[in-house]
Amino acid sequence: MDEISMTRRLLDEAPPEPHVEAEGRERLLATAAHGGRRSRVERLIPRTGRVGLRRSLALGLTGALVATVLAVTTLAPGVGTSPGDGGPPVAPGSAQDVLLAAAVSAESEPTSGAYWHVSSSSTTTWPRELGRGDNRYTVEVHSVTELWTKRNGQTWWGERRWVTPKTPEDEAAWRRDGSPSKWCMGNTDTEPPQPICLHTAPGSASLTRVGVDSFIVAEGRELTFAQLQELPDDPEALQGWVVDAVEDDLDPSASAGVIDLNVAEVLVNLLVDVPAPPGVRAAAFRALAEMPNVRSTGPTKDELGRSGVGILIDVGDGATVHVVPGGGSHRGGTLTRKLIIDPDTSHVLASQAYVGEDSEPVSNALILEIGWTDEEPHEPALP
Repeated sequence: MDEISMTRRLLDEAPPEPHVEAEGRERLLATAAHGGRRSRVERLIPRTGRVGLRRSLALGLTGALVATVLAVTTLAPGVGTSPGDGGPPVAPGSAQDVLLAAAVSAESEPTSGAYWHVSSSSTTTWPRELGRGDNRYTVEVHSVTELWTKRNGQTWWGERRWVTPKTPEDEAAWRRDGSPSKWCMGNTDTEPPQPICLHTAPGSASLTRVGVDSFIVAEGRELTFAQLQELPDDPEALQGWVVDAVEDDLDPSASAGVIDLNVAEVLVNLLVDVPAPPGVRAAAFRALAEMPNVRSTGPTKDELGRSGVGILIDVGDGATVHVVPGGGSHRGGTLTRKLIIDPDTSHVLASQAYVGEDSEPVSNALILEIGWTDEEPHEPALP
């Protein structure tokens, strides 16, 4: 389920017009969840009192179709839901060591090239069954998203999406249904109207010039490329800037856990979503290393087999979240964010979000490529 549909369910609103939904999805995808046109964490406790999270908890540009945290409620100290035995396992080891090693690597990252390029992939479950009669089946939506950003802020967003049956049983039902390669669900109200369709591989691909030439690093803090270069490269000063930005946007009743989560999300945003200079990225790693509730889960591999170290970020007993993941069921609990970081390259390889004691993530994104390049923008290819 995409972010707009899930938010609609939370707010119990009438569906937006298709063109509004398409424009909203473009803005969300163009932020890079996945760059950086929107802060990866909007206000978790808005001043209006309504609680919501606009961005996906996957990394900025990876927020196309992953499950989304929809609501956060502050709790009194000691009332929060403990992760218990669920979620990713915690292994002994120092998150500080990993993050500080990544900071050293970040300082020597190359900065030559015409475009800041981030490529990511994600998979989520389509919220409705497809097929006819007894041949009903669930599909997974796969997406590859790429962003190219020039130093003047001009950005191109490319996406490729395709679907596959989720399980062997779903595949069997899909074959009984005639192995369709396309499912259409009405049209947009644009001129001319465009069909709203799902496709099997190679799917559908697009490349769009995004019309905003500045970066929202944190909600309410929009910076040009030149201003990004002026962010503090001292970790204490950078964290102070981020805390100010977060607190300006949060309701005064926000708990320390919610503030910490927002601060951590903005720091990670600086590591992936925006073309921050090497010194700022290093400072972001060092600031994360000093934050509470940041732990190491030890050596691990992402879904592509790339080696890294798991870093766990949670909100302690400060907040609980409620999500409606791709399968459509509602569940709540303490939010935990897991990153897989390669300290040798300083690259974030993957980002996952867990809720409560679930061992399966509610969002899961892989960062395929990140860095400066002279490669021209193009429609993403199949991986």
